[in-house]
Amino acid sequence: MANNHSILINPFDRLSDRKMILIGLVAYFIASIQAYLFSYAVEGLLHLRPVEGLPWYVGFISHALNILVLASFLWLCSKIFYRKIRWQDVAIVVMIAQVVNYVVALLMMNPFVRIPFDQIHQAVLAGDMTLTSVSPLDLTIAVAIAMISLALLVYFFYLLVVGMKIAINAKRKVDAVWIVLVTLIVDVLLNISVKTIF
Repeated sequence: MANNHSILINPFDRLSDRKMILIGLVAYFIASIQAYLFSYAVEGLLHLRPVEGLPWYVGFISHALNILVLASFLWLCSKIFYRKIRWQDVAIVVMIAQVVNYVVALLMMNPFVRIPFDQIHQAVLAGDMTLTSVSPLDLTIAVAIAMISLALLVYFFYLLVVGMKIAINAKRKVDAVWIVLVTLIVDVLLNISVKTIF
């Protein structure tokens, strides 16, 4: 159990590159199929939207763009401060961090959880701002999922920072700041681009 705990804290020190690539690829494949089965679009790193009728391959393209574009931006920015850095090391970090976003998508976009969120949305549209028309159970489910997703979002950034610091052998605290900022900028760019394409 302690070993599993340490892997969650820092998988980049505990797992080989080969294992991380395998985990990242398997998770990528499952998440891409999941996007098709659950009918949602991946619009950037942190944005999901229910969409009916998207082709099966859109999830594969969107997830691949998320990995390749974020890894490229982080690699290019890393080269400003650190000369000796390999693109593949950064790509592995991004692939592992993205697994967290796949879990968030599973929690937020599966048909069972979308029911209470849809009911809350309909209540707000109907003017019920106090959500009295929504059952306490549905509210509890929605709040619990939202809180777990928020915690996982923090964990996503945590993994990116920890992994990038290892990949570039960074020692400065300021590195965490630009890693997060670059990720947020890439998210906005991907969000705009994917909406335009699909």
